Amino acid sequence: MAEWRVSDEAPLREIEGLDHERCAALHNYIVELGWTQRGLPLDQLDKRTWWECYGGDAALAETTARLNSPVVSFLKAAWHGFAMDGAPKLHYFHRYLYGLCTPAQLWQNINYADDEDESNKRRYVKLYMANWALGATHPLGLILDQDGGTAMQHMSVHDTEITMNGRQTWLPLEIILDGLVDLIEQGKIRAVDETYAGEQERTEPWIMPSYTQRDLDEAVDAFTQLVDAIHVRMPERPRSEGVGLLDIVTGGHPEILPADSFAHLFLAACPRPAFKFIAPGLGIATTQPFAPDPEHPANTATVFPFLLFASPSPAHQPTQPTPWGTQILISPFARPFDTINTTYPSGLYLSETDPSGPHPFSDGSKLLLPYALGSNACARTSDGALIGENARREGHDAAAELQPTSTQLFQLGFNHFIASHDVQLRYVLCRWAELVEEGKWDVDEHGVMGGVEKWREADKEESWADYCLPMSW
Repeated sequence: MAEWRVSDEAPLREIEGLDHERCAALHNYIVELGWTQRGLPLDQLDKRTWWECYGGDAALAETTARLNSPVVSFLKAAWHGFAMDGAPKLHYFHRYLYGLCTPAQLWQNINYADDEDESNKRRYVKLYMANWALGATHPLGLILDQDGGTAMQHMSVHDTEITMNGRQTWLPLEIILDGLVDLIEQGKIRAVDETYAGEQERTEPWIMPSYTQRDLDEAVDAFTQLVDAIHVRMPERPRSEGVGLLDIVTGGHPEILPADSFAHLFLAACPRPAFKFIAPGLGIATTQPFAPDPEHPANTATVFPFLLFASPSPAHQPTQPTPWGTQILISPFARPFDTINTTYPSGLYLSETDPSGPHPFSDGSKLLLPYALGSNACARTSDGALIGENARREGHDAAAELQPTSTQLFQLGFNHFIASHDVQLRYVLCRWAELVEEGKWDVDEHGVMGGVEKWREADKEESWADYCLPMSW
C-alpha cells in the first residue's frame, strides 16, 4: 500500500478533481484492515463494488448524470458488498463512517449557501454516512466536493454551518482516507471480534481505546526532547534529576490516578527537569485543583482535568452575555467539572474524558491562559480559523465579530477527520521543543524565559504560525 498512502515519498498527485484511483485503493484497504483485524478471512469478504451493488450503468443512469466522471470511477472501484443490508457479517466501514451512501442518500441533508442555485446543488455529495451509533444530533457524514475532489467529515448536519462558512479549507479526499488508515494502523481505532469484552464502546466491529502505547511513548519522547533541549541551553548544562514526576504532580497522592491511565504512566516515565520553567511562565504542577479527595474519591468514570504545567496566575474566566444583560461564566471543562471550581490555575491540562465513552482521548490537552487572546486577529487554530471568530458566521471577514478567548491556543479547531477533541499532548510538547531548539524561546538558569506574557506572541503577525499546529486527526 506504500504507493497509495500519502507521504513525502508518495505526495499528492497533480490530478484535476478527485484522484479516484488512489481514493478507491485507500477505501478498499480500510475495508481489508477492519475485516482481517476482526479475524475474518479475506475470501469471505464481499468485494462487489458500489456500482455493482446498485445495479450498474443502466440502473444508475440518473445518478450518473449528477456525478463527475472521477466520482463515478471511484464508485465503480470501491468495495461495498460487505455493507449491504443482509450481509452475513455486519461490518461498518470505519468507526466514524457506517459506509458509502445509497444513491438516494447522496444529496440528502446537505446545507448550501443562500445564493446557491439548483444547477450547483449537485456539487456536494454525501459520500459516506456517519455512524449514527455515536450519538451525534442529526448525523450526516463525509461530504465530498465533486468539483475539487476535496472532503470534510460532518458528524452532524449542524456542522455545515462551519464547513460551509466560506472560510474553511477542505482537504483532498485521499488525505481524509489516509488519516482514517492512520487511525487504524496506530491502534487508535481497532476492529475486534465477537469475543471482545472490554469497556470501550463497540460500534460493529470498531472500538476506540482512550490512548495507545504509541501515544504514550511519543508523549514521553516529546517531553524528554523538550527537557533535553532546555538543559543543553542552560548556562551550566545540567542533566535530569532522575525519572518520574508522579509524586510531584499529584501532590504526594498518586492514588488519585488509575495505575493504567495515560496520566499515571506518562508522569511515571518522564524525566525530572533540573530547572523551573518548562514553557513560558509554566512549571511542573504540584497540586491538582480538580482532584477528588484521596480518602473519598468521586464515584465517576470520567477522568478529571489534570494539571501538568502550572502558572501562579489564575486562568482567565471567560464569560457570555445573557439575554437579560448580565454575564455568566463559561467553563472550559465539560460536566461535571464545569461548576466545581470558580478559580483554578492557568497552565496546560490533560482534558477531562470518559475512557470508555464514544470519543475518548485521555491524552487530549488544553492550555488555559491567564488572559484572553485573539484581539489582533492573528492567532489561529489548526483549521485556519481565527481564535475567537464565530465559526458559524458566513462570509470571508472572520474578524468582524471576534470574541478573544483563553482556551484555543494549539487547538485543532474544526476536525476534518473525526469528531472534535482536544489536541493530543505529544503535538504540543513537540512544538514546544521546536520553539526551544529554533531559538524562538530563550533559556536561562531557570529554564524557558519570558513569563506568561510570552504567549501573546501567538497573536502577532510575525509569530502566530509558531503557535499553530498542523491539522491532524
